[in-house]
Amino acid sequence: MLTVQELRALSRRLTEPFFCKQVGPFVLVQRPPSPVMAQLALKMGAARTTMARDIPSLERQQVALWLHFDALNVATLPPVGGQDVLTVGRQPDCDLVVNEPSVSKRHAELHWHGPSVGCTVVDLKSSNGTFINAKELPSGGELHVRDGDLLGFGDATFAYLLAPSFYAKIQRMTP
Repeated sequence: MLTVQELRALSRRLTEPFFCKQVGPFVLVQRPPSPVMAQLALKMGAARTTMARDIPSLERQQVALWLHFDALNVATLPPVGGQDVLTVGRQPDCDLVVNEPSVSKRHAELHWHGPSVGCTVVDLKSSNGTFINAKELPSGGELHVRDGDLLGFGDATFAYLLAPSFYAKIQRMTP
C-alpha cells in the first residue's frame, strides 16, 4: 500500500489521464484501524472474528478520514478491465486483503461494471457486515457505490473515490 502523500508526489509528475490509468478506475483509501484492532490483527490465529465497537456515525467517520487524509493508505488493487470482480477479505487469495479480525475470510466483492455504470459492492454473507455510509447491506445484498462513499467491511473503513476525483483531491491539498 502507498500513502496518499506518496501518491501526491507521484501525481505531480504525471498527467491526470496517465495517473488514472496507473491507479485504475477507482481507489480505496483506508482509515487506519484502532490500536485495539491493530493488536488483535497481530494475533489473527483466532477461529472467529470480533467487532471492536459499534459503527460510529457517518459524520464522525468522514471527519476522521478526511482530517488525516495525507497519512492514510491507498489500497492497491489488481488492474481492473472493462468489467471485473474484486474480492475483499482476510484470505491471502483475495484481491484486497484486509488483516483485521472483524473482516471475514471472504467478506465482500466489488463489481466494476465499466465507467458508464460504475461499481457495486456485494456482501458475501459476512459475519460482521458490509456497510455503505454506515448503513449495513442485507446479508448477500448488493448496492451501487458512488464517488466519496465510505465502505465498511466489519471494522475496516475505506473511502471509495473515482480516480479523477482522487487525483483532483490530492492536487488541491498543500504538501
